[in-house]
Amino acid sequence: MLTRLKRICFIGLLVVLSGASNDALSNEQTSLFEQFDLEQTWTKKHRLATDILANPDLPNLQRVTIYSDLAELAFTQSDLANALKYFKLLEANNTLKEQPKLYFRAIKMQGVVLYYQGLVQQAVVDYNRALNIAITLKSPIKQANLLSNIGLAYFDMYNMELALDYYQQAKVIYEKEGSAQDKADILHNIAGIYIRLSRYESALEMYREVLKVFQELGDDDGVAQVYGNMGVAYTESRQYQLALHYNQLALRYYQSVNNAFQLSTKHTNLATINLKLNKFDVALYHANAGQQFALEADNKSLLAAALHVLSTVQFVQGNTENAKETSERSITLAKEYNNGMRIKDGLGVEALIHASLGDYEKALSLHQQYVDYQRSVNTEEASKAVSQFQIQFESNQLNQEIKQLKQQQYLQELQIAKRSQLTFLLVIVAILILITVIAVYKRRTEKQAKLKLSEQVEQRTKELQSVAQELREANEVKSQFLANISHEIRTPLTAILAQTDDLISGQYKAEQLQDELRVIQRQSEHLKSLINDVLDLSKIEANRLELNISCFDVVKLINDIHAMFSPQTKAKGLSLILESQLGDTYFTRLDLTRVKQILINLCANAIKFTHKGHVTIAVSKTDQGLLFCIQDTGIGMSSSQLKLIFECFSQADNSISRRFGGTGLGLSLSQQLAAMMGGYISVQSEFKKGSEFSFYLPCIQVEEQVCHDDMQAKSAAGHRLLSGKVVLAEDHSDNRKLISRYLHSLGLEVIAVENGEQAVEQSLKLYPDLVLLDIQMPVMDGISAFELLKQCGYEPPILALTANAMSHEIDHYLSLGFSNYLAKPIDKESFYTVLAKYLSSANEDSSTESIHVDMSDLVASFKQSLITESELIEQHFKVGDYKSLQKDSHRVLGAAQMFEFKEIALAAKALDDELLQSQINTQKLTTLVNGLLVLLKQYG
Repeated sequence: MLTRLKRICFIGLLVVLSGASNDALSNEQTSLFEQFDLEQTWTKKHRLATDILANPDLPNLQRVTIYSDLAELAFTQSDLANALKYFKLLEANNTLKEQPKLYFRAIKMQGVVLYYQGLVQQAVVDYNRALNIAITLKSPIKQANLLSNIGLAYFDMYNMELALDYYQQAKVIYEKEGSAQDKADILHNIAGIYIRLSRYESALEMYREVLKVFQELGDDDGVAQVYGNMGVAYTESRQYQLALHYNQLALRYYQSVNNAFQLSTKHTNLATINLKLNKFDVALYHANAGQQFALEADNKSLLAAALHVLSTVQFVQGNTENAKETSERSITLAKEYNNGMRIKDGLGVEALIHASLGDYEKALSLHQQYVDYQRSVNTEEASKAVSQFQIQFESNQLNQEIKQLKQQQYLQELQIAKRSQLTFLLVIVAILILITVIAVYKRRTEKQAKLKLSEQVEQRTKELQSVAQELREANEVKSQFLANISHEIRTPLTAILAQTDDLISGQYKAEQLQDELRVIQRQSEHLKSLINDVLDLSKIEANRLELNISCFDVVKLINDIHAMFSPQTKAKGLSLILESQLGDTYFTRLDLTRVKQILINLCANAIKFTHKGHVTIAVSKTDQGLLFCIQDTGIGMSSSQLKLIFECFSQADNSISRRFGGTGLGLSLSQQLAAMMGGYISVQSEFKKGSEFSFYLPCIQVEEQVCHDDMQAKSAAGHRLLSGKVVLAEDHSDNRKLISRYLHSLGLEVIAVENGEQAVEQSLKLYPDLVLLDIQMPVMDGISAFELLKQCGYEPPILALTANAMSHEIDHYLSLGFSNYLAKPIDKESFYTVLAKYLSSANEDSSTESIHVDMSDLVASFKQSLITESELIEQHFKVGDYKSLQKDSHRVLGAAQMFEFKEIALAAKALDDELLQSQINTQKLTTLVNGLLVLLKQYG
């Protein structure tokens, strides 16, 4: 009741936040939500949900809550069709980032519902999707549950190998992380495989162990499942009275809870047992009950099983026509849902039915199908079933087979008599054989050991040969690349040197000077492009290339690309066609430079390899982003050339390099840049007819106003003085003074403190307009201070002040909830722009344009502190206190960046990075520490 009251309050709060202008509608919606939450009947709850969902302004969080409640209610009431529908809607209106647990359950429960509907293969697909999310969420128990579910699905599909594989994976996790219930559940599932493999005693022994656990846990449903499976084991081992006893125990429990799925299974099992005991009327009752409950559960697999047993009962009772119709329905369902074992059993029964009706041709055809399925399953039970069918069906061979069996029986009796006479002799021979076996075993063991060693040597030799071949191929690629790059560099370099020699020697006309300089500029730009490609590729391989995300207009970018290449295509006599489906504007957030670099590379290649015809640049929207297509009517590529097109340092073949030039870096670099942005490049090409490169880029469209916010904020502020109170937390005294001085120059009141604890105290005491927290501080760091302020209900903006301005670090701070960040050293333009977002202007006439912050005294103070810093670093290094040493290096790094001591900043950054590694190289650390100490003493 308390939980329901909380949910009602939460829903009411969400509705109030939707706006004062909708007060009347909000009150009505709140009333509907309260009724929806309290209602437990499906019809009324569904009608209330329909009324609420009709509101187009309904927040997505409320929509998701409704879909979740409807899906869970439908599932508990065994309304599988509606359960599946609303779990799908729950997934479609949710994301892993927003509500990971709810998103995971939506996908997992789709698999559960499909399984209960008998759509086992489809269930496996959703189980695997949920498994990937469980791995992302790092939840071992969720992973184990899904592995067990997938194993159960393969068990139902009679794929014992895959079923056992998934069960074993789940068992490993349960042994480490699971409860006693989890361990019992997986053991329960594994026992089912033992039944399918005819190892009934082993299965029963496992069931007895599981039964004890379930009884101790008070798990009545688990106990009932064990009873039912023990009944199956006793049925398969032909202990029918025990099978009846345990199936009836399970049946009584499921009747009490009205579980249609299990009731269908148990009635079908009891029908099978009574059929074997020749109690046909009882079998008919249970078969009909199994059919009815399968329909109620909406499970096609259970329905096929019940119909199969029903057709068998009808056949033995002489109701041949009904048996024929029922068997055909069972086989149709089995084929529709790919149940091989059920198809095989149905074909066997149907063949007997047609034989009894005198339709021997049809019976023979069904018999052949039965044999084919029996061979595909390849089990001992299937072989026996085929033999029995052949005895019943092939009347011409019946007598002959009986005679053969009698002859075999007679021969067996003779062999038994002979064995009894030779028993004494065999005892003596056995002793001799034992001695021989020991000797042979010893020799075989030695031989196998030598053979295994030989195989290992051979395998290792093959691996070394393979590695050597790869190295040779890599060396050939490197040599080809060096040849290409040297040629590409030499060509523009030769032109530059020739033009500069002409300029130096005066061998040019005055009116040609601009033309000469343009030649040098063009060749220099080409040379710069080659070098940049090599550097970008090396940064990517070293994982050091970072994206610079900004907001820009894709339509303008495409138009710029078109305008850039229009003169070049016109000069070659080509048509350059632009096809855009984006409208007038399409603003998004990506790395503009890298997107432009990829498009330029693709367009340049298309124009370079096209002599006549046209080049088309097309861009369109997709569900998840944008698709750029660069199509040409050029030389095209063969299938063998396509395999190499994205390889690093490679072109389609060496003749391409000789005819058209190029290093082979462009497409490889473009593909890797696309991958960094979450996209990819694909190609379709036909030799001598042209190529089409498709560049897919995931992104979302943003409003134009969002992209212009920063510019408008800057323009509106006009660098006016700001007003407000700011708490600054910075442990380095000189940094603290410098930032305080700059904040004062902007017209702000500054409360400066030296650690996070003091920042929390002053913020809660004075409640300033803005808080600046340095990330690394003594006593309490910036992140801990931020979390404590949020726990205390502090609402004003809090900014991270850090020297770690790498994109992944910034993403981490923002994900924690920081309003924004400021990087050190302070860039005054960026610093002011960020502050202006959160603080109001003092007045319209005030301006900061003439303000100059004098920091000469702070620079002198910083230099004086370097000696003290060097002593601390030296002391902490000697005692091996790497944690304190890292704090020292970070403190020096931040201050050196602030006061633009670049040499000290670089040395401190290198030391700080090394100390943050999981494994520290002592020799390298010593070199870095000594290098920093030399610089500190030099400047101090």
